[in-house]
Amino acid sequence: MKKCFFVVGLILSLFGAALVLTGCESAKTEPEQTQAAAPQEEEAPVAKKTEKEPEKIVEKVPELPPEPANIVFAKKLKALLAERRVKEAIALFDEIPQELAEDPDLLLVLASLYVSDGDYDMAIATADRVLAKDPSNLSALEIKTLCAKAKGDKTAYSAAAKKILAVDPYNAQINIMQGDEQALNHKWKLARDAYSKALKSEPNNEDALYGYAKMTYYMDDLKLAKSTCQALLDKNPENAEALSLMGKLAAEEYNYVRAIKLTQDALLYDPDNYDFYLDIGTYYRYQGKYSESIKNWNKAVEILPDYFLAYAYLAGIYDEQEKFDMALYNYRKVIETNPDYYYAYESTAILEYHFGNYANARSYFDKAYSYSGSMYYKLMNIAMYLKEGNKPAAKKIADAMMKGMDRESTEYNMFRMYVDSYSKNAENTLVNKINKERENDRNKYGKMLFYMGLFHEVNGDLETAREYYSKVTALQAPMFFEYRIAEWGLGL
Repeated sequence: MKKCFFVVGLILSLFGAALVLTGCESAKTEPEQTQAAAPQEEEAPVAKKTEKEPEKIVEKVPELPPEPANIVFAKKLKALLAERRVKEAIALFDEIPQELAEDPDLLLVLASLYVSDGDYDMAIATADRVLAKDPSNLSALEIKTLCAKAKGDKTAYSAAAKKILAVDPYNAQINIMQGDEQALNHKWKLARDAYSKALKSEPNNEDALYGYAKMTYYMDDLKLAKSTCQALLDKNPENAEALSLMGKLAAEEYNYVRAIKLTQDALLYDPDNYDFYLDIGTYYRYQGKYSESIKNWNKAVEILPDYFLAYAYLAGIYDEQEKFDMALYNYRKVIETNPDYYYAYESTAILEYHFGNYANARSYFDKAYSYSGSMYYKLMNIAMYLKEGNKPAAKKIADAMMKGMDRESTEYNMFRMYVDSYSKNAENTLVNKINKERENDRNKYGKMLFYMGLFHEVNGDLETAREYYSKVTALQAPMFFEYRIAEWGLGL
């Protein structure tokens, strides 16, 4: 929910207040004009000599009386608002004439200015001055609701919103805010219904129209989303968000050329919109134009270098193109900018492993393990310690993992295989267990084949390792991260 709608209300309130103030101006009379003498019939000029012409008489224009203080204040405030000089407009209220100091319209203007300036405490305090005289003033309550929401004060927000809806259940601004809140929680239907209520009181409200269109899009009612979005664009062809949404709707019909054009049009009116560049890059990717995708996603990075999503997109496309150095760089940036984005840890660890950066790979696998608890990340770390010749560290991990495991399980025997003294009988027993997994869990079967191959790789038997890796790739079901490492092991 944008706070800028209060600026619109602010200006309207100002105009209303200015009209009142102008009406208070004392009547001014035009200065009396000196009545000109009736023209005389001109006489024929008589030629005579004079030493010099007589001096011209300059009539003094009477001075106008100074404008009343309230008119001066209103004009200054209007000029500052027209130039969007918010802080100076706030400071001007220190000079407000005494008779206007508690005028509710001007107090609402001041409160709205504080909202625009991000000073929510002062906005609330100013709105409370209005509510002290008029407890049901909807504009003041709207300001308090917005400020409470911005501050994260859920109790105050709910209380103020409840008061407004009790008087005005279809209040547009409150319903829009509630729609925005439900949308953030991915409650599309509740959000759609809130926007619908807003439209009952303000059918042309652009925020409500856009919110309603977007929710119907998320709910896969594409026809209604398109008609609503078009209605918004009919009212305002320069609405950037609506143009972007029309682009998404075009992409749903696989019309990526139109989707790109619409989103580029949106950028004309909102040139630094991060999401628009992400969308354009995605549409180019669907067309197989990877260089254009990268160009647009890099532009998004320029706009918000501390946000992770464009890095994730870039990492994925570079990984897909097997430009692993660039992919790794961008995966690291994902983690740097969003450490909680746990999906990146596995991919980063795999590429670190690919480049032989085992210490880094172990660190990222451990981080991935902290989110998912997958024992296979620990198996990878054991293998890397063994590649480095650090068997004590590998055994320490294995011992910790085997505690509490079923000793007859395939996983238990795999961990043991890596750190115990090698036994051909133990290997045969484990292979039999793996083969039994084929019918029960094809995914697990493929993983276990991989780790048998990795075991032989670690121990220098590359020929046997490749045999197992070949069995993994023959499954043609890359639903687990080890599949890629098996391909690398085969030189694919």
